[in-house]
Amino acid sequence: MLNKLRKKFILTNMVFVIAVILSALVVMCASNYRRFYSDSIKAIDRTLSGNLEDLKPALEFGDRDGRRPPRPKDDDGIGRISVFTVTLEGNSNIVSGVNDSGIQVDTDAAQEAADAAMAVNQTSGTLQSMGLRFKMLATDSGLKIAFADITNEQNSMRSLILISVLIFILVVLASFIISLFLSKRALAPVQRSWDQQHQFVADASHELKTPLTVILANLGIIKSHSGHTVTEEKKWLDNTEEEAIRMKDLLQDLLFLARDDADNAPPAPHVTLNLSQIVWECILSFESVTYEQNTTMSEDIQNDIRISGNEKQIKQLTMILLDNACKYAKNGSIHVVLKRDHEKAILSIRNSGPVIPKEDLEHIFERFYRANKSRSRDTGGYGLGLSIAQTIVHNHKGNIKADSTEKSGTTFRVSMPVLL
Repeated sequence: MLNKLRKKFILTNMVFVIAVILSALVVMCASNYRRFYSDSIKAIDRTLSGNLEDLKPALEFGDRDGRRPPRPKDDDGIGRISVFTVTLEGNSNIVSGVNDSGIQVDTDAAQEAADAAMAVNQTSGTLQSMGLRFKMLATDSGLKIAFADITNEQNSMRSLILISVLIFILVVLASFIISLFLSKRALAPVQRSWDQQHQFVADASHELKTPLTVILANLGIIKSHSGHTVTEEKKWLDNTEEEAIRMKDLLQDLLFLARDDADNAPPAPHVTLNLSQIVWECILSFESVTYEQNTTMSEDIQNDIRISGNEKQIKQLTMILLDNACKYAKNGSIHVVLKRDHEKAILSIRNSGPVIPKEDLEHIFERFYRANKSRSRDTGGYGLGLSIAQTIVHNHKGNIKADSTEKSGTTFRVSMPVLL
């Protein structure tokens, strides 16, 4: 699908570029041709109605300062164009000599041009093969035909068209190369999202498959013991209940992330919260856990830090970070700090324990990612907790980052705007 999308992107871009550059080149060529045509016609009309003396080329040299004089022009701004006229008797032979504008025209060549013009059966036109443009005027002395030399015009148009073709080819090739590069960059986020979606579905299916397999196995055992009492099958029933609860928690986490991903999902309502009180409540909830794990927990909580947020999500965020710290700080220590730093509320939770490798720190907030691939299900969870924590922090216009070193342990630091 992404390959089709990329091809469509390139095709659309190329069609647009080709249309624009082709239109620009056609307009440029057409405007130049119209200018050449208009100049030659004006020169012809002046010749038919006036004296050729005005069209004779002037030979001028530089002035005393050595500057070259501008190209001579007619009164209306037309550049000098070579023009000659002939007068035909009975629309056939030349009745008088060739009247030119200072150029030498052979009588036979003039007769040939006149014959070609008569063969067109129009009062004006262009003789491309001879490099002439003509116009006829009936006079008392005969049919007068004025010819303008368009050799320079033809050469200029050929050069202009050749340059335009080269420009067109170069622009199309450059646009194609740029489109290939831009399509790759533009679709990189789509590719990444597509890969993450596939990975997410695969991981979610795998995580759901495990508890379902256990539940079905337990039910099979219970069914095989049809004569046993509930008490005798309590072990399998408890195991089934535990797996069902795990699957319920997983589905709730998936539903939370799916709702957050939805573009039309309404934002959670925000109210004024006492963050200090929420953090204390969450710490108290983990006292029994740290006691059983022989873990020391210390706190440095600044009082009355208030933020605007969703109470349920803020509690969930704090519980996720505390739970994550407890998993890796068995027989170690946890230090919780909440303070106000200018316009930000800073919550940091540091725990002792295994160091998270640097290459894993960049991915620990990804869904279903586990820094330790071999850890057990009892401590590992599903790899969604930190992803949910990051989502909650972003929903509160905050930032979360992790740091892990041998000296200080692993620290998760959350910053969110405070209410002034």
